[in-house]
Amino acid sequence: MDRKINFLNTSSRSSYIKHILNRNFDVLIIGGGITGAGICLDAASRGLNVCLIEMNDFASGTSSKSTKLIHGGLRYLEQLKFRLVHETGSERSILHDLAPHIVKAEKMLLPIIKNGKLNKISTKAALLVYDYLANVKGDDRNKVLSKNQILDKEPLLKSNNLLGGAIYSEYRTDDSRLTIDLIKKSIDYGACPINYVKGDDFTYNKKGLINGIKCSDKFSDEIININSKIIINATGSWTDEVLKSRSKKLVLSKGIHIVVPKNKFNINQSVYFDAIDSRMIFAIPRDGTVYIGTTDTKFEHGKDKLDVLEKEVEYLIDSVKNTFSISIDKKDVISSWVGLRPLVKDGNKKVTEISRKDEIFISEKGLITIAGGKLTGYRKMAQRAVDLAFRSLKMKSKKSKTKSIKLFKYNKEFCRKKFNENGMTDKNFERLYNIYGDGCLEVLKIFHKENISKDFIFAEYLYVIRYEMCHTLLDFFTQRNSAVYFEIDQVNRYLDILEKHLVKRKFFKKDKWKKEKVNLKRYMSRITTFN
Repeated sequence: MDRKINFLNTSSRSSYIKHILNRNFDVLIIGGGITGAGICLDAASRGLNVCLIEMNDFASGTSSKSTKLIHGGLRYLEQLKFRLVHETGSERSILHDLAPHIVKAEKMLLPIIKNGKLNKISTKAALLVYDYLANVKGDDRNKVLSKNQILDKEPLLKSNNLLGGAIYSEYRTDDSRLTIDLIKKSIDYGACPINYVKGDDFTYNKKGLINGIKCSDKFSDEIININSKIIINATGSWTDEVLKSRSKKLVLSKGIHIVVPKNKFNINQSVYFDAIDSRMIFAIPRDGTVYIGTTDTKFEHGKDKLDVLEKEVEYLIDSVKNTFSISIDKKDVISSWVGLRPLVKDGNKKVTEISRKDEIFISEKGLITIAGGKLTGYRKMAQRAVDLAFRSLKMKSKKSKTKSIKLFKYNKEFCRKKFNENGMTDKNFERLYNIYGDGCLEVLKIFHKENISKDFIFAEYLYVIRYEMCHTLLDFFTQRNSAVYFEIDQVNRYLDILEKHLVKRKFFKKDKWKKEKVNLKRYMSRITTFN
C-alpha cells in the first residue's frame, strides 16, 4: 500500500478508491462487522492481498448492537455445547491481552430465586464446568454465595424469593470500537477495507466461478469493479440476501437493549438474572447509566421493522421490577438499540433454542460464506475462514498470527502520563482512553494544535474523520463514541460545540451541516420513541 497516503482519512477517499481499482486481490470480504474485520486482519497478517467492502459504516449492524460482553456463554452449557463454551471462554483472556482498553474484566452476579431458571446444585455444577472449560484461574474462579452474601453485594435484589447466588467472571467490551480497531490494524498489514461501498452483483470468469464484485460508491454513485480470486461473504444477518438462494441458511433473532440512568437503577455491578419468562437477561452499569437486555424474538427481512417496540421495553422493565426493589417505568428509558443475531438454521428449532455456533460453506460458484457465531469467537471464526481461503487459492497456508497482534502501541499508564504532563484531568483521560485507546494521544495533539476550548469533542471529531474513516455525524455519535446511547443528554451540547468550530472553520457547509444534524436527530428520536 502507498504509505504516503493515509487512506483512513476521509479526504483521501477518491485516491483510496483508485488504489483499490489498481489492485488484484487474493481475498475480497463482503461485510464490515466484527467477523469481516477479523477475517481482514487475519488474512492480511498472513500475507494475502485483501480488500473489504461495507455498504454502510463499519460495525453499524449487529456489531454495534450486542450486549457488549466478551463472554464464555454460560447459557450454552444448558445446550451441551461444550466446544463452544471452551473456545469462546478461552478467547476472553486472549482478547483482553490484545485490547485491554476495550476488553475488561467484569464480575457478574448471578442470583438464584425460588422456581427460577437455575437452582443451587445445578448452578454450582455448571459454574465448575464453566470455569474448567473456559480455563478460568485464581481469583476469577466462581464463588457460590449465601442469601445474605448476595444481598450484601446487591441490596436492590428482592429478598422474598431469593435463595442465594454466585459470582463469576466475564469480560465487557465496546463492540463497535473493537471492530474499528481491527479494521485499522488490518491496514497496517496492507489490507484495503472501505466503508459505504455496496456490492451489487458478482462477476464471473470463463469457468463460471466468481472472480469479483460490481460495486457502487454510496457517496458518488460511481460504479466500481473489484477483482479478487476469492470472495468471502461475512454479511451476518444479510447472508441470505447475498446468497440469493431459495433455501434460507439463517434464522434471525431480534434483540433489544434499553438504557436507564444509574440513579434510577443504582446497581453495584453487572447482574445476570431471570426474566419474567423462561429466559435470563443482563443489567450492566456503564458510566452514569445501566443498560438492560436482551430480548430474543424471530425477525424476517422485508416483513418486520427493525425498531424497538413498546411491548419489548415493557418486557425488560417488568423483568427488572420482578427481581429488584426499584420503581422504574418506560419514561425512565433514555436510549435503546436493536440488533439482529444471525443464527444458522437448525431444523424447526425456535430462535431461543438455536446454538450460536458458526458454520462455513462454499457455493458451486466458489463463494465462501461464514455465518452464525458470537462476538467472542470472531478471531477463531476468522482463522477458520482464512484457512479455507488458502485451500481454495491452492496456496500453502501460513499459521494465523492474530493471537499475538495487539491492537495498541502504548499502554494505559504511558498514555495517562502524557495527559498528566499536559495538565489534563484523569476524568478527561479515562473517557478518551476507554473509547480510543492509545488513539487518545492523537486526540490530545489535535486538541492542542487546533487551539480548542476545554471540551475535547471537536478534537475527537477531527481524529475520527482523519484516522478512522468516519464520514457522518451519525457514525461519530454511534459507532465511534456511542454518545447517543450512553451520553444522550450531552449530545445537544456536543452539537453546539461542533457547529461552532466546523461551520466557522469551513469544515462543513451550512446546508450539509443541517442535513447531517437532521439525520442524527431522526435517529435519536427513533431510539427514544417506542410504538
